[in-house]
Amino acid sequence: MSLVRVDVTSQVKGKYENGHMNLYMGEAQVGKVIETNEGFQHEMAEGFEFENDKVFRYEQENPNEVKSYVEGCDEGWC
Repeated sequence: MSLVRVDVTSQVKGKYENGHMNLYMGEAQVGKVIETNEGFQHEMAEGFEFENDKVFRYEQENPNEVKSYVEGCDEGWC
């Protein structure tokens, strides 16, 4: 399975909660931004990445690609 990195920055919204900024895509939390002595730290959920002020999501390259139109060909009728 091949993954591609997709820019989803425009779909991500920030909400300030409990002293840090939580990042949401729809209803799902995809990360958070915490201010430390070293500056802002970004903690992203699995499958998400923060780079150059953008949020990226890793997705299957062709999720709707059909590999075969039948299954179970071991029964000999395909």
